[in-house]
Formats: sequence, structure tokens, C-alpha cells
Amino acid sequence: MFTGLLIGMAFGILLQRTQFCFVSGFRRLLFEKNTRFLTALLLAVTVQSIGLFGLAELELINIPNTTLPIVATVAGGLLFGIGMVLSNCCGSGAWFRSAEGALGSLLALVAFAITMAATQTGSLHQFVNRWTQQTTEWDNIYLTLSISPWWLVAALVLSTFVLLLRRDNLSQSKNLSFFDRTFKQPWHPYWGGLLISLLGVVAWYLSAQTGRHYGYGIAVPSANVVQYLVIGQQRYLNWGSFFVLGIPLGAFLMAKISGDFCLRMPAPKEALRRILGGIVMGLGAAFAGGCSVTNTLVATAYFSWQGWIATGCILIGFWLGNKWIVKR
Repeated sequence: MFTGLLIGMAFGILLQRTQFCFVSGFRRLLFEKNTRFLTALLLAVTVQSIGLFGLAELELINIPNTTLPIVATVAGGLLFGIGMVLSNCCGSGAWFRSAEGALGSLLALVAFAITMAATQTGSLHQFVNRWTQQTTEWDNIYLTLSISPWWLVAALVLSTFVLLLRRDNLSQSKNLSFFDRTFKQPWHPYWGGLLISLLGVVAWYLSAQTGRHYGYGIAVPSANVVQYLVIGQQRYLNWGSFFVLGIPLGAFLMAKISGDFCLRMPAPKEALRRILGGIVMGLGAAFAGGCSVTNTLVATAYFSWQGWIATGCILIGFWLGNKWIVKR
């Protein structure tokens, strides 16, 4: 289980150094037509997809094939996207931004984790379960279409290659020292996407060794941390909970070295909005089967219908939230 802590720390380091942030990335994509984050994200999904199906071919991991609760997924994706706007972070962003000293993100994280815990085993469990149990026969896209997953992997590779042809400069300033390039200047998002994807494949393999057949995960592990603190049952202290606890450790280390750490207290009105955003994100993640990391970064890589549909709905909810709340 302690490999989860090490992978979490490495993930936190990569998030902090690359500033791999769904909120800023989606905002630039939707309102500035900047595809840099989309390219980095698609690169991360593509490399993970190759690695995961390769490991599955070797029978080293199992690929999930859970059925799709269509109504819950659509509603959850929309809610999560709106919650991202309110809290100005996502699940993973809340963990690593908090380690940079953003107390507003910490408020959103606490609200998100408590809400998720309430939907897992608490007062909201029956309400959420009633909707998530209304499933269709769809599970993974390649199973529905009765084709090899490698055809879809090939489509991902082609799409990523087309976006990479934009020839975005990967180089950094040659005038900076190695230390400054590594610890002072943010890493290029394409390198971030590649490293995050490779780490994701390793994370899935190591997680599978403990009986947890999944890779990166934020929502349920965040709830498990709360449940362990409140109930104290050992089953909540697992690979996933160690993983999320490792994220702020790695991010804090890099933030201190790079000089990015700075305590920032939000205004009272902003603090309330962050808390509300965390609650909405928690409800959305519970309905959609996970947060932006679970659905957009991981589930898309093994071609889950829920992952792709939730991702589309998160983008729509994020766009609506910006139009209604930020009025960009």
C-alpha cells in the first residue's frame, strides 16, 4: 500500500511542476481556443491507453467493464463542471493547490471529501445509489462495438499525432541553469502529459498488486481519508487513500523549492463559493462515477462509455458555469 504514497508524491510533483490544471486548461480551450492543454491531456490518455491494454494483454491487470448509468453520468458531469467553476479547482487541483498555500482550494477540498464520504456510506448514499443503479447495457466502447480495443487506440494515436503537428515549441530558455529550468520554470505541459501517463501505467500495475484494479483516483480515495479519520476502520486506509495523501506531500516539496508556496486566504464571499463548489463537485463525482481525473484522464484511456460521456458533460457544465457565474 505504501507504493500508493510514493506514486501520489510523484503525481503531486508532476502536477505542481507542470501546473497540469483542468480548470485553467478547460478555460483556455473553451474561451481562448488554446489547444495546448487538450493536446497534453490527449497525449496522457493515449500513452496510458497503450500501456494499460498492453498490460492487460500480458494478463498483469484487469480492465474494468462496469455498465453505464446514463442519467446519473450526464447529471454528474454537468454538476462537476459547474462545481469546478465555483471552487476554481477540480479534485486533483484541490489537493495540489492546497499544498501551494491556496487556502480557498483547501476549503473546497474539505467540502468535496466530506460530500463524497456522505454519498459513499453516509446520509446521501441511498439518494445517489438510486440513480447510479439505473444502468444501461453499455460498458466499454470496444465491447459495445464488438471490436478490438487496439482500433480505438490507433484512433487516439492518430488524433494525438495531428494535434502534435502544431509544432508547439518544447524547448526552454537556454540561458537558465539546470536548477532553474527544473525547479523555477514550469515544465512544458506536453512533457507533463507524457510523464503523468507513464506514471499512470505504473500506478495501475502497483495498485493491482494490492487488489485494487484501477490507476489514478481522487474522489473515492478522498472520501476514504475522511471515513478513516471518522470511523477508524482499516479498510479505508488503502492504496487509493495513500495515493491522495501523497499528492500534497510531493506538491508542497516542489512548491517550497521553486518558491511557489504562498499562503493565500480568500475573501469571505469567495470562501463560501469555494465551499459550495466543493459540495457540488462531490455530488457530481458521486453521480458520474468519479472526478475529472477518474473520468477524463483514466476512464477515457480504457474507452469507458461513462468516462467519455462524463468528460463531455463536464466540459458543458464548465462552459455553463463560466457563462452564469464568471460571465466571461
